Amino acid sequence: MILLDFSSIAMSSIFPRIDDYDEDKDLIRHTMLNIIRKYNVDYRDKYGETIVCFDAGNSWRRQKFAPYKANRRKNRDNSMHDWNGIFNMVNQVREDIIELSPYRCIFVDGCEADDAIGWIVHNQHDTDEHMLIVSPDNDFKQLQCYENVVQYSNIQKKWIKCKDAEEELWMKIVKGDTGDGVPNILSDDEVLITEGARQTPVTQKQLKMLQEDPNTWPTRIQKNWLRNKDLIDLQMTPPEYKTQIEEQFNQEPKGNIQLWMNYLMKHKMKLLLESLDDFEIRY
Repeated sequence: MILLDFSSIAMSSIFPRIDDYDEDKDLIRHTMLNIIRKYNVDYRDKYGETIVCFDAGNSWRRQKFAPYKANRRKNRDNSMHDWNGIFNMVNQVREDIIELSPYRCIFVDGCEADDAIGWIVHNQHDTDEHMLIVSPDNDFKQLQCYENVVQYSNIQKKWIKCKDAEEELWMKIVKGDTGDGVPNILSDDEVLITEGARQTPVTQKQLKMLQEDPNTWPTRIQKNWLRNKDLIDLQMTPPEYKTQIEEQFNQEPKGNIQLWMNYLMKHKMKLLLESLDDFEIRY
């Protein structure tokens, strides 16, 4: 099974042309679809079916923890680029893939691709099937706790390897994820979105303390641990969202190779039409 994180595919296609995206929409669409084609044809014989996983708006993590990715939104608001227009374009390509492509797609309102990929791996790991995650996101290292799971970064063009997935997850919960607005467990909720505020550093001495019985931790640190675990551990996706992911996972693709061919013809993507067989699925 090949699990594609569509957000990383979309952003890697947009950023090189972000200044002229409005003039390059056809080229950007072509680039996104060509990346999907590439990973499908390169790895389908070994890993089988490709499944495309999408981010949806209004993430449950943001509902639970307001600072989640808040700085990203602030930076976009202050940007010279037309992010509303960019996201509208990406959303249209997403809908085209869901409705017309031969791939199963996971797109659940309130969820991120992380939730979908996490659910699939945790619920399919005991099969004989090997799973390839295509994404640069280090959050997926925790899923390498299963021997049949590997990860490849489509941005850095290299394999992402993790020697100890359990230790990786523990350390990520302790140290947080500044890129996503998640502080370390020694720091308060809003430290990363408060101007002039700084996190309490996690020193080696404190790490040693944290490796002791969690029941001996101060109450504030225990609370912050639970905050971070909810946001980072991919097993913590709320049950109602897991149910929706499962329902979509068990559905057949809405599209097929004939509809996909017509779509490529409509958008005059000659090079992709010549490689139509590369989009076909292997089971």
